[in-house]
Amino acid sequence: MLTLYGFAASNYFNMVKLALLEKQLPFQVVPLFGCQSPEVLAVSARGKVPVLGTAEGFISETDVILRYIEDTSPDRPLLPASAFARAQVWTIAKEIELYIELPARMCYAEVIFGGEA
Repeated sequence: MLTLYGFAASNYFNMVKLALLEKQLPFQVVPLFGCQSPEVLAVSARGKVPVLGTAEGFISETDVILRYIEDTSPDRPLLPASAFARAQVWTIAKEIELYIELPARMCYAEVIFGGEA
């Protein structure tokens, strides 16, 4: 069974979790916050989450995890069959990450906690 390490407030954790749910793959969640503690470094060499635990070892970085899930579970594809169409999907996903999601983080403190951004 796959094990997803991370925490629910992480957009990256939720991207992986959604892919696992959409593909109807069995998995368990282990709450884990990224840091340099020995516990975290045992599953994530950089101390980052999410991490996917597999029978073969641990996989880090959201887009790499998503590609692994897609490659190892082809019965319920989340991506188009055409290589060009897949590239278009990954392009849009990367643009959302870099130009929408990352800049929006600067507003989190004010929006979520009522503090200054």
